Amino acid sequence: MSATDRKRRTLLAGAGIAIAALLPAAPALAQDASPFRPERFDEDWGGLAADDAPYGAQFKNMTVVDGVTLSIGGDARWRFSSLDAPRLGLGGAEDDEWLLQRLLLHADLRFSDNARVFVQLGAHDGIGREIPAATDDNRADVQQAFFDIYTHAFGGQLTLRAGRQELSLGPRFATTRDSGNVRQRHDLVRLIYANGPWRADLFGGSPVVDERGAFDDDADVGQDFYGARVERTFGANVFDIYAYELDRDTATLGGVTQNDDRVSIGARLSGRKGAIDFDSEIIIQRGAFGDADIRAVGGAVDLGWRFPNAPLAPRVGGRFTYGSGDSDLSDDTQGTFAPPFPNSQWFGQNGLASFSNTIETAALIALNPAEHFTLNLKISSVWRSETADFAYAGNNALAGTSGGDDAFVGRAAAVSLAWRPNDNVLINPYVSYVDVGEDLTSRGAHDVLYTHLGVTLRF
Repeated sequence: MSATDRKRRTLLAGAGIAIAALLPAAPALAQDASPFRPERFDEDWGGLAADDAPYGAQFKNMTVVDGVTLSIGGDARWRFSSLDAPRLGLGGAEDDEWLLQRLLLHADLRFSDNARVFVQLGAHDGIGREIPAATDDNRADVQQAFFDIYTHAFGGQLTLRAGRQELSLGPRFATTRDSGNVRQRHDLVRLIYANGPWRADLFGGSPVVDERGAFDDDADVGQDFYGARVERTFGANVFDIYAYELDRDTATLGGVTQNDDRVSIGARLSGRKGAIDFDSEIIIQRGAFGDADIRAVGGAVDLGWRFPNAPLAPRVGGRFTYGSGDSDLSDDTQGTFAPPFPNSQWFGQNGLASFSNTIETAALIALNPAEHFTLNLKISSVWRSETADFAYAGNNALAGTSGGDDAFVGRAAAVSLAWRPNDNVLINPYVSYVDVGEDLTSRGAHDVLYTHLGVTLRF
């Protein structure tokens, strides 16, 4: 079968999921009330009233035998994107258009309160992209396959989870990297302890390599990922502290490839008080990059004020994000902040920003012009933390951007719409424009217009 035929058949399979998810369903539920979760293994469909149940509820908690239930679900996402200057136009990159398709199907087998087995298969296609990303393509493969064993210990519940699994430990620095096509997953052993407002996680393993063939993905023997996190809930507020170590045989920063053994120690406080919501986090990084000592820091503060009784029920907010850079590329200290598995959507959906060597200030407004519609607007400015270091896009240093006296990178404006016609469907058009600063323009960079239309379905 040719590659073109394979992609066409995969698209047809995706269309089948689309037809299923668009069948008549209950009206969209409030986000907090929806049983769907970003990590499908976290879902709880028990106690949902039949009148409120979205399509797919009929496939959840099906009795196999006494004490054993089976839940089946699926996800499909298509995203058509257009970018007129990849990598800010540096390196001769020309305009690009592409379609990303993600198809996922999972089964969740639970044995009362004693154990469960969760398996998720995925198929991913990147179609028409001139500069493909490493996570664009992956033929049918195991996205997740793990088992849980539950027991009561130390006054709470202890869960042993082992196997291939997604690991999301916050919205920024250790995530599933959902903005890419293939979500980040790991072959891990994980212990989870929960007792009232307390939760603790201890894990160790390796990230999975996304090979492009069928059922050929394996753990990356060149990477080890270990960590621990303790979380405490105080009403509507959550505080957690953590430590992660990511040891990579080869990693590239600033155009230099070395072994990178990096420990990230951080804390996060998030929550709300009345109409005000907040999310703040800081990470200190230590370790070794080749023969250089790592001395890096990063963090973010996000603050918003909601006006639920005003027209359009706006949320008005501000955000500050910082990631240190390397002040001297030739000395024996590496100062570039590099989080383990960052969420690039924190800056926007165009893939043109990074937590490395970055200072960003942003104003944000969210509006609700109609039921099931949310309109988000963001205006931001970005600087390099250190002019000696590069500007980064994703994990890549942009060639020719180090040095000089001007740290300003550019200004950006973005508008996105989230429309949920029912709880199974999300339609997300997005457009952003980056006005590149004069210093980078003089080095060959261009202003950038990016647009995409995303359609996400689930059951």
